[in-house]
Amino acid sequence: MLFRLMWLMLAVAALSPGTSWSAERETPSGRELRFTVEKAPELERWFDPSDAWGGADGVFSIPLDAHRLLFTFGDTFTTRQRRKMVNNSIAILRLEGRTPVGIDFFFGRTADGDVCSFAVPEDNHGVFWLAAGVRDGKRLHLFAAHIEFTPQGGPFGFRQIGESLLTVDNPEESPSRWQIRQQEIPYFRSDERGSAVIGSATLVPEDGEHIYLYGFDEEKTPLFPIKHAIVARVKKGRVEQPAEWEFYCGPVKGVASDTPDALLTNERFWTHDFSHATRLAREVASEYSVSYLPVLRGYVMVYTRLGLSQEIVMRSAPTPVGPWSDSVLLYRIPDLPEDTKAFFYAAKAHPALAGDDELVISYVANSFDLGRLVRTPDIYRPWFIRVKFHPPGKR
Repeated sequence: MLFRLMWLMLAVAALSPGTSWSAERETPSGRELRFTVEKAPELERWFDPSDAWGGADGVFSIPLDAHRLLFTFGDTFTTRQRRKMVNNSIAILRLEGRTPVGIDFFFGRTADGDVCSFAVPEDNHGVFWLAAGVRDGKRLHLFAAHIEFTPQGGPFGFRQIGESLLTVDNPEESPSRWQIRQQEIPYFRSDERGSAVIGSATLVPEDGEHIYLYGFDEEKTPLFPIKHAIVARVKKGRVEQPAEWEFYCGPVKGVASDTPDALLTNERFWTHDFSHATRLAREVASEYSVSYLPVLRGYVMVYTRLGLSQEIVMRSAPTPVGPWSDSVLLYRIPDLPEDTKAFFYAAKAHPALAGDDELVISYVANSFDLGRLVRTPDIYRPWFIRVKFHPPGKR
């Protein structure tokens, strides 16, 4: 069974129906941050296991247009019976405004008509786990972790051997008719120092000329690797030209004489040399989200702390590259008494489903108990929470 344990590192549990939570935090700037957290069952129901789809992890969202929100997944059970798993799938959630009105799931098909992964490496070596993506003009770009299996087998029996960019030339059509081109991204490293990857998150600011592409750079420690966020940018319309990507290499906390926007406009803070990318934030996950949150008038990074913990956290920044605040705990997921081997991961926000004063965040349930994983539809599927922010003095 494929669990993404190379990427993920946490042990957490599900929220029970009706759970809500409120908190007050002080941001690094001293500003009071007040918010409440509650379940979002109206979103969860669209991802209930069925005869069309049986549950998956990953759960990245990419707006295709005003009425279609694409979700990409990693390892996926094909039906609620969970007798078969493929390495990736996708779904298109149909929207009216921010309200879902329908969903369609998509897999690939073999020459014999059997269900298979939606995307398969062209060289037929290894598999893809689909990750973040971005609609860039007429094209859609999806990041895919290229994974190969190792002889030892078991949940740790795989490794990432590369990162690919999948470009869809006709995303306005049904996914069953998508024309997909694949290219290997040259900015991937895996060696004795750890791994470095671009493809964890994307951001398209409405008023800018660039698209921002986020990833992570590992720091080896005696216990386990610590992941640091890194970021690249490229002009809109040029995502599939990796040679044109620029990596942020400036200061982490900004320069006293500069305004935050100087981090974006100062040319000496950007480089085409991937090895010089600045580590922006410590203890992030391999998959996260970065989005603009109007109520905070800034950008927020949402992830599971360390990738393996019960803490869903957020950092904020005035620009897409920083300077990023210390992490703020949004929610600590409670234990799941009925399954001591359960763990949760992959927290990220979905701005297309959220209002200006909130974050809609998904995370995924899993279990080291293979039998329970197959038998229990509440495990290995997306769960959603809604984090509502309140201005000071208002409840």
